[in-house]
Amino acid sequence: METAVTRLETMFQKAESDLDYIQHKLEFEIMKSLPDNPAAEENPVTLLEELSVVKSHYKMLCVQLEKVSIEQRESMNCIRAALEDTVKMVRALQQHTDLERLPLSEEEQAAAQQLTCQTVKEMKSLVEEPFSSESTVPDSTEESQFKPLTEEMLMTVPRSIRSTVKLADLNNFYRELFNHFLVNKNRAALSISQMNKMNMKATDSRVRTLKELSIVELDKQGNVKLAV
Repeated sequence: METAVTRLETMFQKAESDLDYIQHKLEFEIMKSLPDNPAAEENPVTLLEELSVVKSHYKMLCVQLEKVSIEQRESMNCIRAALEDTVKMVRALQQHTDLERLPLSEEEQAAAQQLTCQTVKEMKSLVEEPFSSESTVPDSTEESQFKPLTEEMLMTVPRSIRSTVKLADLNNFYRELFNHFLVNKNRAALSISQMNKMNMKATDSRVRTLKELSIVELDKQGNVKLAV
């Protein structure tokens, strides 16, 4: 939605610029061809006045559009905060009542992953701003234990499996799995379609490469989880 609002703002700005050009062009042409003291109903200047009214309407729409964009961002922040509070409350209740934590459905996992990724990206953009360049966000204990794969490790995998796999892409995929299962403490194995819905960019060759390195294991349905 925020992207759509940005596009509309750009469209309105371009429309306003076009109207300015048209107005000045018309004024120039009219001044050359307009006879002295024309009748009011024949005076093209009236069109220019109406054009100015249209421009003012455009400006009002731009202001309203900016308000909508701000309210949309505030609403998303409120939704995220409410969701985080709800998750914390549910976990606290489960711990106090010894209830079993049920695995999330495919749709719930995809929605949670997408919301988490969007929140992390916004936090990173705030940290990278000039006025906050000195602040740092410490990694969690689990995430700091992540060790990326090396070229030597990749070379131990048979060429027929790793031929289309790039080390950087493989490490990104491995980190996504590491965060999902160890950092976020999810237990349910994932299919390739589920992982791609979470923007993990999973492929069969990457999964097979990690399996060959004993990093992941597959169940009978071919679903993936980190090897214990």
